[in-house]
Amino acid sequence: MKRFTAIALVMLAGIFTAGSLHAQDHQAKAKIPFSFVVGSKQLPAGSYMFSSQSNDVLIIQNRNRPLGVVTLMDAADAVPYQGHSHLVFTRYGDRYFLSEIRCSWTAMNGDIPTSKAEKQARAQQASLNLTTEQTSIPVEGN
Repeated sequence: MKRFTAIALVMLAGIFTAGSLHAQDHQAKAKIPFSFVVGSKQLPAGSYMFSSQSNDVLIIQNRNRPLGVVTLMDAADAVPYQGHSHLVFTRYGDRYFLSEIRCSWTAMNGDIPTSKAEKQARAQQASLNLTTEQTSIPVEGN
């Protein structure tokens, strides 16, 4: 229920702030060279815009296609991130799952909750005694 409420609020806010979305300083962009999963949604490789209108909601939009997803984020501590800004993807076999966003200039700094699909992929990977890998992709500001 909390997820539904958060998604509904973000969508409503998006309607009223669509014109100002590009002016926010809570944005980052990245070119992702592989398809990836966020929640239950598979997104293709491409250029993406990441934005946040609150500490626990992340909006991901494909910059060249009308694709997007809204997900909850487990916000990191209030201490700003000090390292290089990046996205972290966890790979199970040939599937990548967005697992973290670390951004030094925005409030987008946290973990993406593990989805049911990712839990299944993790269990399958473990049953085959295969190791998981993490891949980092740099993000940039607008």
